[in-house]
Amino acid sequence: MPAAVWYLVNNQAKGCGRKDDMDDPKKIIIISDGTGKTAKRLMDAVLAQYSEYALDYDVEHIYKEVRDRATLDKILETIDDSYLVVFSIINEELDKYFHERLQELEVLHLNILRPMLITMSKFLGVRPDYRPGILHVVDDRYYKKVDAIGYTVEHDDGGGSMIEEADIVLLGLSRTCKTPISMYLACNFGIKAANIPIVADDIITEHILKKLAPLNQEKILGLMMHPEILAHAREERSAFLTRTTSDDEHNQQIHRYYDLAEVRKEYRYCRELFEKKGWETIDVTRRAIEEISLEILQKRGLHNGGNIWFEGHGHDRPIL
Repeated sequence: MPAAVWYLVNNQAKGCGRKDDMDDPKKIIIISDGTGKTAKRLMDAVLAQYSEYALDYDVEHIYKEVRDRATLDKILETIDDSYLVVFSIINEELDKYFHERLQELEVLHLNILRPMLITMSKFLGVRPDYRPGILHVVDDRYYKKVDAIGYTVEHDDGGGSMIEEADIVLLGLSRTCKTPISMYLACNFGIKAANIPIVADDIITEHILKKLAPLNQEKILGLMMHPEILAHAREERSAFLTRTTSDDEHNQQIHRYYDLAEVRKEYRYCRELFEKKGWETIDVTRRAIEEISLEILQKRGLHNGGNIWFEGHGHDRPIL
C-alpha cells in the first residue's frame, strides 16, 4: 500500500488518538536527507489550519542528513506507535525500506515528497533526479531573497540602522536609479542593497561618511549619470509630481532641482567625493537596470558565487 494511502487509512482508523493517551502531547519526529527545513515548514503550514483547537504536540527531534539504513534503524529503536514520523527522503530504495519498517511497527508516517513526485512525474512524463538535499538549497535561497528584500526596503534612500549588514551600498545623486537597482539586486539575487542619496552639502556629506565609516569600503559603489540626461530626468519627474504655484520660492526650488547648471555643480561635487574616498563608480546613463546590476555583481565578484546563482541541468541561470 502506498505511504500516502496508508497514512489516510490509519489516520481515519485511529482518529485523534487513543483514549489512554489523550492527555499526553502528540509526539512528532522529522527525518530528512537534507536540513529538515522543508518538512518542518510544510508541517507548520498544516498545523496552522488547526488554530481553533488546543493542540498539544511536541516535535521531539529533527534528524538531518539521514541517508543510510543504519541511521534509520537507530532512530526506529527510539520510537513506538505513539509517534508521528514526518520525513523527506528522496532516495527510492531508502524510502521504500523506511516505509516498510514503519508499517511493521504500525507507526503513523508520511514521506511528504512522495505524493508530489509521483504526480509531477506523471504530468511531466519524466523521472526526477532524486538528488538528496537539493530542495533545501532552493528553499534557503528563497528565504535569503525575502530577507534581502526586507532589508533593501528598510535601507532605501538613506534609511535603516544596520548599514553594516549590507552586501552593497549604492551612492548617487537624486534620480540616478539607486532604488530600482537596489530592488532588482534584492529580488533577483538575494543581495542586501542599501542606497544613500548624495547632496552637495558638506554637513550632510560628513554625516554620510560617519555612517559609512564602519563599513567595508569595497562594498560602496557610486552611480554617475551625465548631467544633461540627469537634468532631463529630474525635469520629467518634477512635472509628474509637482505643479507650478504662486509661491516664487517654491517654484525656484523646483527649477533649481533640474536646472542644468545646478545639476552640473552637483555632478562635480559627487565625482570629487567619490574620487577622494576611492569609491568605484558606474555610469548608469541610458542603461538598463539589468545591465547595471550585472556589472555591479561582476565588479564585486558576486556574479558566479556567493549562493546567488542556481547551478543545475548543465548551465547557470539566475533565480527569478
